[in-house]
Order: sequence, then C-alpha cells, then structure tokens
Amino acid sequence: MTPELDAALRRIARVPHLLVALDFDGTVAPFTDDPADSRSLADAHLAVIRLWDTPDTDVAYVSGRALDSLRQVSDAPPGMLLVGSHGAQMQLGEGEDPQPLSAGGISDVAAVGELLEQVAAEAPGAWVEHKPVGAVLHTRTVHRSAAERLQLLARERVAERVPAARMIPGHDVLEFSLRRTDKGRAVRTLRERTGADTVFYAGDDRTDEDVFRVLEPHDVGVHVGPGESLAAYRVVGPRALAGVLLTLSGLRRRHAMLRD
Repeated sequence: MTPELDAALRRIARVPHLLVALDFDGTVAPFTDDPADSRSLADAHLAVIRLWDTPDTDVAYVSGRALDSLRQVSDAPPGMLLVGSHGAQMQLGEGEDPQPLSAGGISDVAAVGELLEQVAAEAPGAWVEHKPVGAVLHTRTVHRSAAERLQLLARERVAERVPAARMIPGHDVLEFSLRRTDKGRAVRTLRERTGADTVFYAGDDRTDEDVFRVLEPHDVGVHVGPGESLAAYRVVGPRALAGVLLTLSGLRRRHAMLRD
C-alpha cells in the first residue's frame, strides 16, 4: 500500500457516514474458469463483514453478475446492499428492486440470448450466461484467436438483430444488456439511499470506470490490477485489496470506539 493510499484511508475512516462499495470478480475474488466457483478471499470477506458490522458504515457489492448469482457466490450477510447486472437489479435492504423491462425489452432479451447461444456453439468452451436484462458470452477457456472471432461475430449479429442492446465488454466476456444503466448510476443511488458523506469504491474492469468517473473529490477510488484507470489509487490484485480493506476496517472500527 502506498503512503498516499494509507493517508486517504485514515481520512475517510473518520467521516460521519461511509459507504464502501466493491466490485466482486477480480476485485475481492480472483477470477475462475467457472464463475460459480468464485469466492472472495478470506481476508477480504472478513474485512467486508467487519465493515458491515461497524456503526455508520454501509457496504455494497456492485457487480455485473445477475443478482441471484451474486447472492450465491458473495456469502453476503442478510440485509447487505447488493447491485447486480451493472445496476439493473438492486437489493437495497428492504427488498429487491427488479426494475422490470417492457414486453418489447423481454422479447429483445430472448433474442440476444438466442443469438449468443448460436455464436457460442461455434467454439468448444464458449458458453452463455442468461440474465434478466440481457446475456453474456463467456470466452475465458477459448483460445485467444477463437475468442476474438466469436466476440466479433456476436457484435455483428446482435447489432443487426437487436440494435437496442447495449454492449458491455469485460475480461474474457462480452455482455449485451437491454437496460440503459451502469455502475456509476448505481453508486449514485447507493449514496443517496444511505446518506453517505464519502464513498470508497474498488473495481478492476472497464465497467468500474463508470464509477470512478462520478466519484467526488473527497471519495476514494481504487483500481485493482493493470490497465489504465481514472481511479486515484491502484493495487496489484485482489490479495493487495484485501489488505487495504482490512486496514480500512480496523481504522473505521477504532474511530467508532473512540467516538462512543
């Protein structure tokens, strides 16, 4: 951890109300070939639980996963804030906000899923994840050249048949969504609902840039892993982030005890 990031953690640990929002895959959990096997690192999960149990501190996972999938892999405690499908699904404590699609949108979701299934059938190892608002082509176990060809084919076919679908590229995945939302809007909603003074956000993917773009000057954004980012701070991977979260949880809990 850099001295600059350490100083930022000490500063936000003292704010009246803190929101800690985290991407899941590639951030608190290392990538796996089968997304169903993904789990957060033990230290990251411990830090999340400690933060969630600290007064005046809200914790949220903000993921591209469908909400049901996020619930299954995250082991989040009951009542924790969860955002799925890049903001199209939200669990905000009092229950799920499904943000339903129109009849036309539901038809388009089915069409996108069918097109991606056809594309995935052209290469062993490719598969499709179906979501309430779209579908995702997974190519993690496909040879790079074949994966690039599949993703190009998916782009062309979906653009031709379902031009309303929004394309969301990611790490070895290509997602198409019929819901015009993003993680940045989701974090804004979380800030409003929780009344947080300051937001800490960590993520590793292109979709997390939508959050870093809307963070306020007093917030803290941490990019996990390599690649360009708008985040002010960076760590090398999920294990390093777990250390950051443990530090933040310790500082925040110490501040809460001193205040009491």
